[in-house]
Amino acid sequence: MKKLMIVLAVLGVAFFMMSCGSKEPAAPANAMQNELDGAPDWVLNESAGGSGLICGVGSATGTRNVSLARTAAQGRGRTAIARSLETKVKAMLKDYQSTTTGGEAFGQAANDEQHIEDVSKQITDTTLSGTEQKNTWISKTGTLYVQMCMDLEKFKGAVNQMQQLDEKIRAAVVERANKAFSELDEATK
Repeated sequence: MKKLMIVLAVLGVAFFMMSCGSKEPAAPANAMQNELDGAPDWVLNESAGGSGLICGVGSATGTRNVSLARTAAQGRGRTAIARSLETKVKAMLKDYQSTTTGGEAFGQAANDEQHIEDVSKQITDTTLSGTEQKNTWISKTGTLYVQMCMDLEKFKGAVNQMQQLDEKIRAAVVERANKAFSELDEATK
């Protein structure tokens, strides 16, 4: 009985402390909306880079080191570009349901159980040549957003300059790049 009284007292104090807060935290949807309030179009729409460009947006927050934030945001922007070009996805969904009924409550009550697992893994392995930082924006909360873009013509020029690749491989890479840019342009019209 003494342990029950202690547990109830602790719960009462915890409830009192939670109810005395001065302000409720913003709901996740509102926090996201507040974070992106006033954001330029390219932050919300990665493909807003223009014709002949593949763009990706990266962000970084939580540091006072501007150089580190910029480097992290640029890297995340390049990752977004690489993911738009090629991503291998492996996914698995496990779904189990069971209902058991019997005894006196047969047909009237049942014990149900359910277990669902959804697992996916995405792998991107792409070399990007010729990416450049195009835009930056800092949100009201201090998050740095960077738009990284890759120009199709510069990319093809960089591939053509690679001396270690023979002509057939260079032509194949340029052809795949042209196809990827065309598909991206078509998908974002």
